[in-house]
Amino acid sequence: MMAAATERSACKPIVSVIDDDSAMRAALSDLLDSLGCQSRAFGSSELFLSAEAAESSDLVITDIEMGELDGLGLLKQLGETLAHPVPVIVITALSDVRLEHRATAGGCFAFLRKPFDPERLIAHVRKAVALP
Repeated sequence: MMAAATERSACKPIVSVIDDDSAMRAALSDLLDSLGCQSRAFGSSELFLSAEAAESSDLVITDIEMGELDGLGLLKQLGETLAHPVPVIVITALSDVRLEHRATAGGCFAFLRKPFDPERLIAHVRKAVALP
């Protein structure tokens, strides 16, 4: 397991993007790729989990409002099931302040509201995966 983590850290950071909006997935993936990350995009939390991508992700970026398992549910599930925590950036178009409190209490690394400043997202990504 340690060898896999060392091997991964020598490569591009793997960032998983989970959003049911294909345009947002594509935009985030393009941005992440331009930063030197390896992005993987999923249209739902269920697809992300079924691909068993959580263990190999260095960072997860997820929308809140999605199908059956929303972003907050995914955040909770990751916290309960992963042996090693992975930073999670939560994004949403919803304006309910309680969502940010719930995400923060659930252990999210950062919380952004759409539309967000790309530079702010970049700063969070760089900090989460230790990019220069």
